[in-house]
Amino acid sequence: MSIKIPRLVSALILLFLSCSINAATLDALLEGLDGKQHSLSNYIGKGKWVVVNVWGTDCPYCRAELDALIDFHDLHQDKDAMVVGLTLDWPTFDFPDKEELNEFALDYFIEYPLMMVNAKLAGEVVGKEVNMIPLTFFYNPKGDLVLRLNGVVTSAQLEKIIKDDSVRYQVEWADDVPPEFMPEK
Repeated sequence: MSIKIPRLVSALILLFLSCSINAATLDALLEGLDGKQHSLSNYIGKGKWVVVNVWGTDCPYCRAELDALIDFHDLHQDKDAMVVGLTLDWPTFDFPDKEELNEFALDYFIEYPLMMVNAKLAGEVVGKEVNMIPLTFFYNPKGDLVLRLNGVVTSAQLEKIIKDDSVRYQVEWADDVPPEFMPEK
């Protein structure tokens, strides 16, 4: 009996620490395209699904999913879901040029929040390694990370995921993934 209690306490401490680490990363301040400081905790866990998309303006696969993300945000922002963009430079994975990003956002009518990151900061914020783009993280209305989607997200996937309240954290590969990031089989 005495062996089981320390293991249980250790497991609970690890669980608490992992939750604390995740919460702390969501509070990291990021520069928004609007010039203000934002954190994902301003959006996540506030009663809506939050789709966090890590992308770059020069990434052709990121551009391929842009219409789906914009339409999804426009359709759901006043109801049950929203999109937040974590933008980095492609192919360097460094911080993007703010003027270029601003021009791009205006040209493509992106109205969801855009924050400027590099791969390291993006990984710290979402609590998972950012080693490819596009990369999309889904947080349920309670604020739990439930899905990491590697590759191009589609309108059908966006709609399907927010309708499933029972989903637990998983990693999925999209049908369309940049070849340099495809897993070896």
